[in-house]
Order: sequence, then C-alpha cells, then structure tokens
Amino acid sequence: MEIVFVRHGQTDLNKTGCIQGSRFDKELNEAGRAYAEKAAANFDPSVFDVVFSSPMKRALETAQIFTKGQKKIKIDERLVEFNFGEWDGQLLTELGQKYPDAVDPWGKANANYIKYAPHGESNEELNERCGQFLDDLTQNYAGKKVLVVCHGTLIRMMFAHYFTNGDFTYFDTMKNCALAKISYRDHTPRINYYNQVLAL
Repeated sequence: MEIVFVRHGQTDLNKTGCIQGSRFDKELNEAGRAYAEKAAANFDPSVFDVVFSSPMKRALETAQIFTKGQKKIKIDERLVEFNFGEWDGQLLTELGQKYPDAVDPWGKANANYIKYAPHGESNEELNERCGQFLDDLTQNYAGKKVLVVCHGTLIRMMFAHYFTNGDFTYFDTMKNCALAKISYRDHTPRINYYNQVLAL
C-alpha cells in the first residue's frame, strides 16, 4: 500500500501565524486557492485507487482541486485537524512567550500545551484516532494507492504513529499543498518523502 498525504492550501488564519485547529473551519484564501491550482497542475490523481479528505473546508476544497473531478472523495471525520482547545486561533509566538514549556525549539506546540488548554485534544488522543484510520487503510486497501488530504498537525501524527511512537516532535509541519508519502508492505512502513512541494 502507498499513502500520499497532502496538506491543505493556505487560509487567512495560516497567513497570520495563528494556530488553526479544528475549531476554525476557514476556507482557502485567494492566494491559497491559486497556489493549490498551480501545485495540482503537476499532480496526477488518476494513479490513486481511493481518495480521503478531512470534512473541513480548507481540506475538502484542496482535495477537489487536486483530484480535478476525476475521483470520488471519501469524507472521514477522523481526519479533522487537531483540536487545540483554548489555544485555537491564537498567535503561537505569543503563547510561546507566555508558556515556554509548551512550545518546542521550533516554535510548535508540544504535548505540554494541554496543561494550559484543558479543553483541547491530547497528543495521545490524536495518536489513537490517526492509528485507527491507518489500521483501517491497511485492512481495506492493501496493495492500493491512497490519497489523503488533511492538515498539518494531523500529518505529523500520522508519521509519528508509525515511526516515533506518537511523538510528532520529530516531524515538521509541512508547507501548504506539500506532499508526504508512506509505503506499507508486510507490516512495515517506510517513508518515501516528506514535505515535497509541487510548485514554487
């Protein structure tokens, strides 16, 4: 099985540097839509056997652009972005100054964030739902090529689930509309690439 992940295009909230989790269902902005179309021009959806997308507007619109009307898109609620609770929509730079133990050296929220956003999702909860989704893929799409259009933190955890026991600290947030690929064979996953851009 091959799984290709695509991160959604840019939204206005992305542009400001604010956290954009599951509480904010923003559409692509003009630049994000234009870049998604530019990237999709170098993308062939016909090679995929099945396409999944987060139900959130920014991901679903990106999926529609990338599939070019050639594929049916399966919506899966497990692909919604991480719920950052009270941190959602806030500037990450400001949060890092206020709660330095909850932000990693690269300026991303780490597992400690939940101490300051108690209504958010824990890393363990995210790892569990990503694992459930990946398990379903291995059971139902062995030998197939799968496209998954979703979100930055979610993709980090998809890779972390397989390769770092759910610690996504080791994976950067991909650029908007970038691609990452995992091959899965005989119960063994392998990273083929991560954060690959299709257009400048």
